[in-house]
Amino acid sequence: MTAPVFVDTNIFVYAQQANEQTKQPLAKEWLERLWRDHLGRTSMQVLNECYVTYT
Repeated sequence: MTAPVFVDTNIFVYAQQANEQTKQPLAKEWLERLWRDHLGRTSMQVLNECYVTYT
């Protein structure tokens, strides 16, 4: 994979939800890979939505 990937709110939220036993490990794996390969992209809107969801 070499193209940038846009990461939406649900991926960040699933990565934090322990009760999502299927989605949480997949979301964490994606985020870790995108971080490691410097390919993840997001927006201020997504960060704001994450803040609202987490708080």
